[in-house]
Amino acid sequence: MRLLTKYLKAPRLRTRESFVRYIEKWLVVSSVLGLLTGFVVALFDYVTNLKLWTYFSALLSENPYLIIPLSTIAFIVSGYLLTKSSNHLGSGTEEMIKAYNRPEEKIDERSFPKKMVAAVLTIGLGGSAGQEGPSVYAGGVIGSWIWGRLRRVGLTSDDRRILILAGAAAGIGAVFKAPLTGIIFALEVPFKDDLAHDALVPSLLSAVVSYLTLVGIDGSEPLFRFPGIASLGFVDIGASAVLGLICGVAALVFIAVYRNVSRAVSRLSGKFYYRALVGAAVVSVIGIVSVLMFHHPYPLGISYDLVQLAQTSGISPVALSSLFVMKMLATSFTLGSTGVGGIFIPQIVMGASLGGLFGEVFSPSRVDLFVAVGMASFLAAGYKTPLAAVAFVAETTFGPSYLIPSLVAAAVAYAVSGEASVSEYQKLRAEIDITQIAHLPAKDVMTEKVIAVPAEISVLDFIEEYLFQYRLRTFPVVDKDGLVGMISVNEISGIPQEKRYETKVIDVCSKDVHSAYPDTPVQQVLDIMHGAAVPRVPIVDRSKPKRIVGIVSETDILAALDRERLRCCFRKRLADDVIPVPFRMGMLGLLFS
Repeated sequence: MRLLTKYLKAPRLRTRESFVRYIEKWLVVSSVLGLLTGFVVALFDYVTNLKLWTYFSALLSENPYLIIPLSTIAFIVSGYLLTKSSNHLGSGTEEMIKAYNRPEEKIDERSFPKKMVAAVLTIGLGGSAGQEGPSVYAGGVIGSWIWGRLRRVGLTSDDRRILILAGAAAGIGAVFKAPLTGIIFALEVPFKDDLAHDALVPSLLSAVVSYLTLVGIDGSEPLFRFPGIASLGFVDIGASAVLGLICGVAALVFIAVYRNVSRAVSRLSGKFYYRALVGAAVVSVIGIVSVLMFHHPYPLGISYDLVQLAQTSGISPVALSSLFVMKMLATSFTLGSTGVGGIFIPQIVMGASLGGLFGEVFSPSRVDLFVAVGMASFLAAGYKTPLAAVAFVAETTFGPSYLIPSLVAAAVAYAVSGEASVSEYQKLRAEIDITQIAHLPAKDVMTEKVIAVPAEISVLDFIEEYLFQYRLRTFPVVDKDGLVGMISVNEISGIPQEKRYETKVIDVCSKDVHSAYPDTPVQQVLDIMHGAAVPRVPIVDRSKPKRIVGIVSETDILAALDRERLRCCFRKRLADDVIPVPFRMGMLGLLFS
């Protein structure tokens, strides 16, 4: 009976909420978030894709020069609306990442109508951008709005950040009819090397509900139709790895072009209409050239038709290379000027172009495989979302047979591209924000009990009495006057074992000591650590620079940061003024009151 009771106990989460209340809370909140986001995305897709771009892409195929007035109108109006918004970011995904990684940042709900209209005009009238950016933005705004309405019944400040990611998952899950992609993308995209684990359950619920909402309106037809493959050999896996390498390098090129175009256009003038005219001019030229060469504006709009074209057997490699370059430039000048939209789908399209090119050269009978692999690997490299990229291919092509080669290629592309990303606001999980304690003096974080090594002892004694016993990375070395150096494994690794007894620590220790004073700010101490590549910084008396009064390591800084966060969390809980009533009581009434 005791064993049964043990396993029937409700588990506890890191949030300090009971499991039952945690699920109860997010089941309701995430379902509402997914439902609202699904409706908004369905309307956005209907107006932008099914009406505007479907009509104008056919019109431009017959009259390519109409792209000049259309893009000019779109970019100027979009630029004007951005200037009237509190945040001038044209990518909704970037705004979401920024709001999650920087808790002090808020999503301004009042700018929502302006940015959505700007996105409709940008994409619907020929700008090269994806629908996922505005969809993610819509989900994030709705999540932030829900948090504001329900804050009084138990939602904390941290829940706002979680709701922003859950809204992003709902937006992706709806616009691509790919809920798994939405879940994984929302968890992956804030970081280059980790996942936002705290948003898993809310993202799962909101993405599923938004997907069901959209397919209830628009049907469950997948985004693309791929034939699939019956068998897979080692040659296919090896070729996929090679394609991943190519896409990784190509993604680096795209990131460089996109960043440089954005910087160059922003320097032209403070007036938005100058930037708009430059963007419209370049996009117009690309659209006209595409129609004259291929009888269709493939690089413009959302470019789903370019993915289908890349699968067509017999397409010239020169044509696919040209379309890749045109899509890269059109996207860079659309989003680098005043256009509003996403950069997810443009990367998918560029990857499809490279995959089609690779397939035509390597194995024309397997073109569809390499198009799918190219899509996954290019996105994995450009957005640092390898899992979401593979999930996207599996869900949007109904092709589970592409899963393994896409995984291989995505891993290679991700590794090749390093830390580079199209996002300016993604961060490495290891990049810890110490803003809260950066101003503190070193004396407030240092360890006062310093383990120092006498200068005159032998290296053998140092190893046995200090290195093995305390297992620290570096030790200060002192003589009768005070600090004379630092010693670590690096300094003794080259000494032969038979000479360790006769060799003294003072003879091998590093005399290049990087120290700080008790009143030195923590930020400056951390700068010393990184600049000199040392794990510990001795703190010395300002009047007697050889007298050690303490030592600071990265562990000391992290411990101080944790203490400060706990204090802030306690103050925040007091300030939140949460109403002590059951969460479910009156929730929907508060939401829609």
